[in-house]
Amino acid sequence: MTAAGRFFPKNIYLNLAIAVKSLGSFKLRTFLAIAGVVLGTLSLITVANTSRSMELKTINDLERFGKNLLTVKSGLTRGHGSPTDLTASLKLTPDDARAIKESLPEVKTVAPAATKTFPIKYKNTTVTGTMMMGIPMEFFKLKKIPVGQGRLFTEKDAMAKVAIIGSKAAGKLFKGEAPIGKTIFVNQAALEVIEVLEPMAVDLSEINEDNIVYVPLSTFMKRLTNTPTINLIYVEAASEVAAGQLKGEIEALLRQRHNIKKGERDDFTVTDLKDINSMQTKTMKIVVTLGMITSAISFTISSIGILSVMILMVDERKVEIGIRRVVGARKRDIALQFLTEASFISLIGAAAGLIAGIALTLAISSIAKIPFAVSPAGVVVSFVASIVTGIASGIYPSIKAMAIQPVNILRS
Repeated sequence: MTAAGRFFPKNIYLNLAIAVKSLGSFKLRTFLAIAGVVLGTLSLITVANTSRSMELKTINDLERFGKNLLTVKSGLTRGHGSPTDLTASLKLTPDDARAIKESLPEVKTVAPAATKTFPIKYKNTTVTGTMMMGIPMEFFKLKKIPVGQGRLFTEKDAMAKVAIIGSKAAGKLFKGEAPIGKTIFVNQAALEVIEVLEPMAVDLSEINEDNIVYVPLSTFMKRLTNTPTINLIYVEAASEVAAGQLKGEIEALLRQRHNIKKGERDDFTVTDLKDINSMQTKTMKIVVTLGMITSAISFTISSIGILSVMILMVDERKVEIGIRRVVGARKRDIALQFLTEASFISLIGAAAGLIAGIALTLAISSIAKIPFAVSPAGVVVSFVASIVTGIASGIYPSIKAMAIQPVNILRS
């Protein structure tokens, strides 16, 4: 090992020891400077991690519910409107789903579905606010259902009084009892529970899948609602290119079937799940941009705080600097000392902000029920920003410290 190699670690260790002692003399100012770096790192890490978590959730949803999936919903999508107007436009039928399947060659799978909220009863427990969904067998071709100890519907269950229940609904109804084989009552119909699904949370279409009770579509329409209409049609395209074309073709077909004239509004809405994904991505980009701006402001404020602390230290330590110069310290040693102290403040703030950011991300993931993820890019950028902030804030104080003349200090 060269003499320079032996000297360098020792010199850094000495500079750090001096930095800790010096910063301890200005506790409040040092704390405020560190706090700025913590806030900048916290916002940057949290935004980057949350953005990554949302990306993972979207990927998981698309893999679980088809990458080339479109949904047709009855009713008009409105920001405002009376429930009566919306109910009057429920005109989708299983025949519409059949027409989509038979008329459009790019369609791979079609699954009509119907939803409605019913009170559900088990023994003396009645649960409200749980969605009932009638589905055909094709539904399971579209969606990856995490099967537990029971079974899914078969062709023999087309008119059967059976139900598949989500984990949240099962917890509210059975309160610890084993649900499979038990009988629940919905609108005076007795349904046997044949499966309890694993937790799935909220899908891309904003439906809480854990709070759904699935029944065969024919059972739903004839035994629960006694109505010929449905309100959902799931359509799987044969390819990603076909999915983009199908949206317009489905709209044209349904307008023709529903006798909607030119200029009249549709009584249905066709949505490509990739459009939802795109909207979420745009939203996250806005959030990320705002987070970056907040981080930049925090780092700027912290750099001003570090700069003021370091300038104050230079003024307070003129005698120390003069004595060190007299006993042999070079100007670059003095500069390195103050750059080390400024960088030390930034790194402490970055470490604290990283820990706080990961903890906050974990809390957000738990509350929002999205996958927990740490963005490596966010970690790297935050530490680079902290180091740059520290070095930039220490340049002027270092120059000011190097300008101190030992002779003038000794004379004073």
